[in-house]
Amino acid sequence: MGVWTEREIGHGDDAEPLLLHQVRRDEGLIGVFDGSGGSGAATAYRSGDGVDRSGAWVGSRVARAAVESWFCAQLRAGCSFEPESLRVHLGTMLGQMRPATRSKISGSARRELPTTVAVARYQRREHVVTCQILWAGDSRVYLLTPGAGLQALSRDHTVETDALHQLLQDPPMTNVASADRDFYIDCAELVVDTPCVLLCATDGFFGYVDTPADLEVHLLQALRDSASELEWAKGLVGRVRSYTGDDASLSLVGLGFPGFAALRDQFAERTSVVFDRYAPGAHRDVASRGDPEFGRWRDEAWAAYRYGYERLMPPPRTEVR
Repeated sequence: MGVWTEREIGHGDDAEPLLLHQVRRDEGLIGVFDGSGGSGAATAYRSGDGVDRSGAWVGSRVARAAVESWFCAQLRAGCSFEPESLRVHLGTMLGQMRPATRSKISGSARRELPTTVAVARYQRREHVVTCQILWAGDSRVYLLTPGAGLQALSRDHTVETDALHQLLQDPPMTNVASADRDFYIDCAELVVDTPCVLLCATDGFFGYVDTPADLEVHLLQALRDSASELEWAKGLVGRVRSYTGDDASLSLVGLGFPGFAALRDQFAERTSVVFDRYAPGAHRDVASRGDPEFGRWRDEAWAAYRYGYERLMPPPRTEVR
């Protein structure tokens, strides 16, 4: 399932979400790509109908095409999916699309075709799924299960990686894919039991909520109120548009469920638990940010939610770049 919505129709920096699945091998890939609008605001090219496209807009679309072509090529050739091969391929394609003329906008923060990348490659075997998580920047990959709820599988490339502090500070990224600077593709691998849901999301989904648990609340309440994948996707579009200040994209795959109704039903208990424990609307004394006790409640809610949310998160990268 893919969800994609733009703050300004036709000018969003998020590429459309990527969803690929090879039926014979029961293997696939999902991903999202968010062009960095601040550092990539300069015009990269003008379309045939006279529309200016920013470097961020171009960067996210090129990154999506690069990941898709890399995955398909590696699959056809029977090659291993090394992070370095993705970095080289991505860097080559971004470099080939660099603007012919240099932008008049300059500064240390400026980038050519900057974009985040968040990808989950998976292969199902019996009752487990082997996962490879690949990312650059602050878009995220998650695991969602009926027992443990939402768990982060990537760690943002930002100075501050505490999910609650990030909501309050919006820290700058320390690594992002681009055409003119060195970057790296981070990688984590794990094996998870089925049934489960893997999903990737840009910060339009998780960067404008009150607490880190809110994303799970929105995901599961929209699921509870839906009778099909399409209704779930439409419900998430409505929800994210109600609170985000950015473009938003999400790609999702459910593995090991016999059908949508079974997926929804298996998350019913977790939906009630998450809402009762972590949704501010469930507590009359902390219904909004304006309530005097909201800050205290938010800190306590994050302290209770944090262990499960971070349990599978990879450790901080120690390599200096």
